[in-house]
Amino acid sequence: MDEATEADNPRRMECLWFEDGSIILHAGSMQYRVHRSVLAMHSPVFKDMLAFPQPADSELIDGCPVVHLPDPEVEVTPFLRALYDPQFFQAFPARTTFTHLFGCLRLGHKYGVDYLRRRALVHLSSIFRTTLSEWDASSYDEGDCDRITWTWSVPVEKTSFICAIQLAREVEALWVLPTAFYCLSGDWQFEELREKIFREVVYDGITANLSIQDQHDFVVGFYAQMASTFKAMEFLSGRPWIIEGCTSTQDCLIERLRVLELSQEMIHTYSSPLEVWSSRDWDLLENLCPHCLAELKQKHEEIRQAFWDELPQMYGLPPWNELEKMKSDAIGTDLLF
Repeated sequence: MDEATEADNPRRMECLWFEDGSIILHAGSMQYRVHRSVLAMHSPVFKDMLAFPQPADSELIDGCPVVHLPDPEVEVTPFLRALYDPQFFQAFPARTTFTHLFGCLRLGHKYGVDYLRRRALVHLSSIFRTTLSEWDASSYDEGDCDRITWTWSVPVEKTSFICAIQLAREVEALWVLPTAFYCLSGDWQFEELREKIFREVVYDGITANLSIQDQHDFVVGFYAQMASTFKAMEFLSGRPWIIEGCTSTQDCLIERLRVLELSQEMIHTYSSPLEVWSSRDWDLLENLCPHCLAELKQKHEEIRQAFWDELPQMYGLPPWNELEKMKSDAIGTDLLF
């Protein structure tokens, strides 16, 4: 069934069809019978829109005027449910989904529902962090699932990050973009990404595409990030080969070279500098003396921090301190753990 046919044969959203409703919203192939007073109470945009008198020949269903929204039902449904049901889209750290977050944030922003917009921004920011320490504390670790601190499951399909980037641009949440671009670049070859970043994509009913500027910034940043993956392993290959204070110079040097050789394939196929060497990988250097191990760990953290500091500029974005200020102004501080 094509879009025109679906629009001509709409379905009722049963959980948002109230017999005492006074207005019918039509979005995509779905209709919602809701209350003018509820819409006006939450949204100044709806309040102003509904203040205009209805034309004498306006469309009616069961005596209720029909208002056609330009927004897709995948966004309208969670948005309206959040307005009516306090349990549907609860504040952080309650769990939610990406599609619910997307609809509540985009339409909360569009229709001026400030509390819903802010709530959704906090959820979105729970994964797209602005400091390396927060990123490390919230990143998924298969060996320690208790470390998951974001409030929505990251979809397996990476096109969801294109949706997140478009959304962040639309609602002016620029602090989300550095790590959103980082995640989109990770574990991909550019040939695999080409069909996604230059065309419209659909994820779980959400349609999105990158702007021309974001396409350009992504391509530049993608290759910069890939090059940084090699830099991320320089703690193994860089000088000095013999670390001052080492208690077993020959054994430690052989151990570093052995692990460096093992990591070559991973370096060439992995484009996530922050994760290319994980906490569990230190077990590969079990034969290193304690002094060398401590020195390499410190050097590794310095390399990761340097990459993090440069990440926004790689994708044509303002530095972290400016992005942090934007986030603080939008959602406050100390809302995320």
